[in-house]
Amino acid sequence: MEKVELLAPAGDYECFLAALHAGADAVYIGGQKFGARAFAGNFSDEEVCRAISYAKLFGKRVYLTVNTLLKDTEMRELVSYLIPFYEAGLDGIIVQDMGVFSVCREHFPEMELHASTQMTITDTRGAARLKELGASRFVPARELSLEEIREIKQKVPMEVEAFIHGALCYCYSGQCLFSSMLGGRSGNRGRCAQTCRLPYQVEENGRKVLSGEKYPLSLKDLCTIEFLPALIEAGIDSFKIEGRMKKTEYVAGVTAVYRKYIDKYQKEKPEKWVISREDQELLRHLYIRTEVQDGYYYRHNGKEMVTLDKPGYAGCSEEVLERIRTQIMGSKLYVPVSMKAVLKAGEPAELSVCANGISVKEKGMEVARAQKKPLEEEGVRKQFLKTGGTAFQVENFTIDMEDDIFLPVGAMNELRRKALEELEHRLAPGRSYRSSETKEEEDFSGKESRHLTQEPETFGKIVSVPALHARATDCGQAAVLIPDERMKRVYLSSDSLFLEREQKSGIANIKELAVKRKEKDSQFEFFLSLPPVLRNYSDRYLAMLQEWLLKEGDFVDGIQAASLSGREWLKEIGWKKKTALDARIYVWNQETFRFWNPDMDTYTAPLELNRKAIYSLPSEKKEVMIYGRIPMMTAAGCLRKTAGLCQKKQDCSTLAQGIPRKNFEISLVDRYQAKLPVLTNCLHCMNIIYNAVPLSLHNFMGELTKQKIPALLLDFTDETPELVKEISEYFGALSEGRGQEKEIPFTEFTTGHFKKGAE
Repeated sequence: MEKVELLAPAGDYECFLAALHAGADAVYIGGQKFGARAFAGNFSDEEVCRAISYAKLFGKRVYLTVNTLLKDTEMRELVSYLIPFYEAGLDGIIVQDMGVFSVCREHFPEMELHASTQMTITDTRGAARLKELGASRFVPARELSLEEIREIKQKVPMEVEAFIHGALCYCYSGQCLFSSMLGGRSGNRGRCAQTCRLPYQVEENGRKVLSGEKYPLSLKDLCTIEFLPALIEAGIDSFKIEGRMKKTEYVAGVTAVYRKYIDKYQKEKPEKWVISREDQELLRHLYIRTEVQDGYYYRHNGKEMVTLDKPGYAGCSEEVLERIRTQIMGSKLYVPVSMKAVLKAGEPAELSVCANGISVKEKGMEVARAQKKPLEEEGVRKQFLKTGGTAFQVENFTIDMEDDIFLPVGAMNELRRKALEELEHRLAPGRSYRSSETKEEEDFSGKESRHLTQEPETFGKIVSVPALHARATDCGQAAVLIPDERMKRVYLSSDSLFLEREQKSGIANIKELAVKRKEKDSQFEFFLSLPPVLRNYSDRYLAMLQEWLLKEGDFVDGIQAASLSGREWLKEIGWKKKTALDARIYVWNQETFRFWNPDMDTYTAPLELNRKAIYSLPSEKKEVMIYGRIPMMTAAGCLRKTAGLCQKKQDCSTLAQGIPRKNFEISLVDRYQAKLPVLTNCLHCMNIIYNAVPLSLHNFMGELTKQKIPALLLDFTDETPELVKEISEYFGALSEGRGQEKEIPFTEFTTGHFKKGAE
C-alpha cells in the first residue's frame, strides 16, 4: 500500500457515514449474519450494498466481517448471503473459520480475504501459510509486540492490519471460551458476554492475594497516538480502530484525531512528535473504560495494563460531544460534478454529467414550444442543481437552451436523476458472480444421528468399544496412564521435556514405560502436545524440541498441534509420523474438516458444539473429549504478576529463564466463590484459566459408543496421579459397559455444551 490505511468501525449506517466523513480510508461493518458483534446495530443487506457504493464514490473501501465459526447448517447460506455484496463490489471480508476461508476463496476469487485476529496468528509461520492460501491481509493477535509485527512484515510480504485504539480482550482472540461456558454465549459466535469485565479474586495455594471487588481480567483501553510514527515506520499497512458496538460520536471523534496525526506525520515527518492537549483529552475520555494504555506493543504484560477498579465506561462531557457533532459529524463529503444541459425545441432534452474523469450523457422528454409561459434559464438552472439526497455537488454548470421552449419540471427532475444514477453506477461499478466458474453448492447440513436420544442413557448397551485417549500435563500423570491397557493413546505436554529437567528420571521413565507398553500392545501410541500459542520467540523452544526428537524421540508416534503455527512447524521439520489437532483448532463444519483433512490423522471435536453437531462431523478421525477441565482463556496476561507475586527479575518471554511453573498455584475466584485453577506457564509466559469443575460425559457413554466414534479423550490438568488413575479406570469400565462396578471418583462436574451447544 502506498500509504497507511485508517480503518474505522461502524455498527450501523450512521456510524459508517460518520467514519467516512471523519477521514477513514476504509470501514469495516457487519451484516445480519456471521459477524463477531451480533449485538451491534449491524447493517441490513440493502444498507451493506448502499455503503459499498457510497464508499466507492470517494475511493474508500468497505470490509465485511464474516469472522465467526459456522455450523454446517449455516454453511449452506454463506455463498448466497455474500453474492449481492460481491456483485456490489465489496472490497474484502474478514474471516475466522478456515472452512469459510476455503469456500470464499473458491466462490469469490476477485474479493480480498483478510484473516481475522480471531485466527490467533502469532508468528511468521501462521502468516506465511495464510498468504499461500490466498489471504491478502492478516490481523495479528493483539498480544504481539511491535518488534514481532515488524519481523513478520519483513519475512512475509502481505498486508498487516493492527489495532491502534479501543478495547482489549484479556484472552488471545479466538482462544476464549469463558463467556460461552458461563453463559452459553460464545465469543466465537459474536455473542461475548464480557465475562472478563466481572469482578474476581486471586488466590495462591488457597490464600487470598487479591481480594475485594477487583477486576484482574479487565484490560485498560488501547491508545497509540503518542507512538504513531513508530507504527507507521514498522510497515503496518492498516491502522484499525476497535468499536463496532460504540456510539457515532466515538467513531467520528477517534477517526478524526488519528486522521489528523497520520496525515501530519506522512506529510511533514516532524522530528518532535507533539499531540495537542485537546486531542489527548478527547481520546482519553471518549467512551473509554476508566483509563488508556499502549497495549502490548512495548511490553509482554503487566499490572499497569489492568483496570483493577470497576471498569465501567467513563462518561464524556457534553462539550466534547457537541464539538464532535458540529465540527466533525456536521461536515459532509461530496463528489464534485460538471453538468451541461441542452434544451432545444423538437429534440429530446439532454444532460451531460462528468466526475473523476467519467462522463455520462442522458436524454429525456422532447422539448416543446412554449404555449404560455416559456422556461427561464434561472429556473432551469435551479432545477438541475437540486442534487440533495445524493453524494454529488454541481461545481460547474453550463446550459445551451433556445428561447420560447417548455419542459415540465418533473421531466427535468427525472433526467437529472437518471444521469446522476448512471454516473454513480459508473463511478462505483460492481462485478458479476458467475456460478458456472465455481463448484456447485453442497449440502453442509449433516445428518441427525439415528442413535440420538432425547434423554441420556446412563449405562446403555455397548455396540462398539471406542479407543480411550488421555492427555497429561506432566510426567507424573503420564506415568499412571501409559501402563493402563485401556489407553490406546497418551498425549504428554511437550513442556514436560523441560519441566522435568531437574528430575532427570522423569522423561526417561516415560520413555521406558512407553517402550514396554508398545511391546505388549502394538496399537498403543505416545504423542507430544505442542503449546496452544507459538510466537516468533518460541523458535528456540521449537529448536530444542526438534533436537530432542532427533536424539531421543524415536518412541514418539505423533504430535498434537493446537494452532496453525504448530501444524506449519511440523511441516517445516519434515514430520512424517502422525499429527493430531487439538480442540483449539476449531473444526465446526465439514468444509473446515476438508481443509484440515490432508494435514491430520486425528482431530478433537470443538468444545462448544452440542451432541447433534458433534455427531454430524466426519467420524473416521474424530476424537471427543469426555472428561477434563475446559480451558476458558489462554492469555499473555499473568495473574501472578498482576497480584504482585512474580518472582522473575528477567523477561519471562525468553526460554533461558529457568524452569516454568507446572503447578496450579494460582486460582481465580468468581462472585459465587467458584475457584478456577490457573496454569501460570513461565516457559511461554502465558496463563491458561480452566473451568472450576471438569466436563464429564459419563452419563452419555452408552449414547457415545453407539455413534461409533473412534476415540474418547480424557484431559488431565491439575489432578494428582492418584486421581488420574481413579478417573481413567472409571471411564475405562464405562467404555466397556461395566459402569455399575465403579463409583464416580468426583462429585462436581458439568456437561458443558453437549446438550444445548453455544449460541
